[in-house]
Amino acid sequence: MKTLCLIMLTMLMGVAGCSPHSVDQYAAQGPSLKLETFFTGPLTAHGIVTNRAGEVTERFSVRMQGTWQGDNGRLEEWFTFADGRKQHRTWWLQRLGDGHYSGRADDVLDEATGRSRGFAMNWHYTMNLKLADGDAVNVTFDDWMFLLDEQRLINRATISKFGFRVGEVLLYIEQDAPAPH
Repeated sequence: MKTLCLIMLTMLMGVAGCSPHSVDQYAAQGPSLKLETFFTGPLTAHGIVTNRAGEVTERFSVRMQGTWQGDNGRLEEWFTFADGRKQHRTWWLQRLGDGHYSGRADDVLDEATGRSRGFAMNWHYTMNLKLADGDAVNVTFDDWMFLLDEQRLINRATISKFGFRVGEVLLYIEQDAPAPH
């Protein structure tokens, strides 16, 4: 009986960490999501964080500024949470070719890796996530971006710990309109 329970637990943990789909299924659908195109200039985002039961635990907005030189990008993010907390993150991004990207940030352990096909992109990374109470916890993100059109994107990230889903981030990102001349 112990062996059966151990096998079932191992299988469950394997399934819990798997993505339900691949970016390849979106390859023929446009417009194409290219980080170096979408994340250039000023952007504004609004989002929520939910716990594993689907209850909203955080609400926030983000001002972003993206710049690229060749295959290397920098994305500055300034978060403002509903309770007044503020947080800043800088992503250092690299286009690797054939839809592959990598990224680093101070609170991201190792390296984020991602792949884009068609209007979708999937990132994977582990982050030392700062919590509202000041504590921090290492969690894994399975981060999906879906381009709605040339100026708008929906981001949905599943947060897991030890292979178990513990929450989700839903984020709407929009490029800021250029100032009138």
